[in-house]
Amino acid sequence: MIYFNSLTLMYLIVILFENFEKLLCQKSLSSIPCGKITRNARIVGGFNAKKGEIPYIASLTKHGSHFCGATILNDRFLVTAGHCVCNGINKQIRPTQIRGIVGLYRMSDFYTNNNQIDGQPDDANGPYEITFKNIIAHPSYICGRQYDDIALLELTKPIYFDKFVQPMCIAAPSNERLEGKIAAVSGWGWENEDKDLGTKSDTLKKAFVEIWNNEQCQNSFRSGKKLKIIKDTQMCASSLKVDACWADSGGPLITDDDTLVGVISTGIGCARQGFPGIYTRVSEYSEWIENIVAAS
Repeated sequence: MIYFNSLTLMYLIVILFENFEKLLCQKSLSSIPCGKITRNARIVGGFNAKKGEIPYIASLTKHGSHFCGATILNDRFLVTAGHCVCNGINKQIRPTQIRGIVGLYRMSDFYTNNNQIDGQPDDANGPYEITFKNIIAHPSYICGRQYDDIALLELTKPIYFDKFVQPMCIAAPSNERLEGKIAAVSGWGWENEDKDLGTKSDTLKKAFVEIWNNEQCQNSFRSGKKLKIIKDTQMCASSLKVDACWADSGGPLITDDDTLVGVISTGIGCARQGFPGIYTRVSEYSEWIENIVAAS
């Protein structure tokens, strides 16, 4: 028989409670564990990620050029922003008009190598291209609008998982308060709001931002004389001189318990003081996501 002293028992109760609380706040849509991420030290500011550090992100491309990010949910679905699946005349694009790249770290490495499409790459540690058979924007989303800005991408063939390609857990419906938490945002977007002064990043970048209270966010935009209405289905996040930018749209906002809580959506410019980035709040759409994935 095994005996526990009171301190050991209290410790075990705390660990069990923390894991139970985590399960209540997130959902897995994958047959393999989601959100098992190797982390490096937290630094508030934009910098290059390490190879393999963010295996749940995907690049979306049109005509061979990156234009949006996405997050891997399981071997058949990605989630991105609704506006990423709209064209220039505010109509939804066809699945054959875009492709994705998973396991990607540096753009230039991918395009200079011969990479396989829709299957395991010849190099087991290399990125590969994926195609889509279906695009499912949220039924309330309207191209050109900022609300309900979320869409699912159904793959033509299942993703091959390895240490560089992994699924992410999504936030479950809950009353968990996220404001004040630090979350990671990542992508290959522009490095300067003025496209004449910057370029899209060749290397995957990440930054850490603080999640704002929605009322605080709303008041900040009003103070800057910008008429943004922040709904409960949205959330705001920023840090000093740190933000997502053009072509980061659709990418992930991940909390330190390895949960997708936000999808990069909109904002006023990039990293402007007083104007935090606006994200689609994933917990408000998790049941819709789960129903679509289950129905497939």
